[in-house]
Amino acid sequence: MSPVEFLRNRFGLPEEWLQGLETITEQATVFIGTPEVIRFNAVKPLRRGLRLCRIFPHSIKPTTFAMQLLGREATANQIEVDEQQAKQLINGGTVEIAADVENGFVLISWRSFIIGVGIYKRPVLKSCIPRFRPVD
Repeated sequence: MSPVEFLRNRFGLPEEWLQGLETITEQATVFIGTPEVIRFNAVKPLRRGLRLCRIFPHSIKPTTFAMQLLGREATANQIEVDEQQAKQLINGGTVEIAADVENGFVLISWRSFIIGVGIYKRPVLKSCIPRFRPVD
């Protein structure tokens, strides 16, 4: 199963989820972009497109940035948090929460907006949201 198929199945995303976009894998990282970006060869780019996920030996970790942009149609393995929990998670913390999702990587949402990716091991939700983004 490809990383894209895995993510689509894990998060209940529609079949046409990445319609019109292409992927390229470089050093265990999957990037996504328009066909023009993926095929651009005029100079050697640092990266081609948006980092979609990282491939590890036993898991595939989606990136927060990609899921914020592309995950709004997710129907599975998503945990809705309240404002206090959202602040804790955005700042790199963990929260205890009872959720009807599979253990592993999950999408974290607040007011139906995906704020990032976390890892859930019942009942602890740990943030995987990059910590270099300031929060007011």
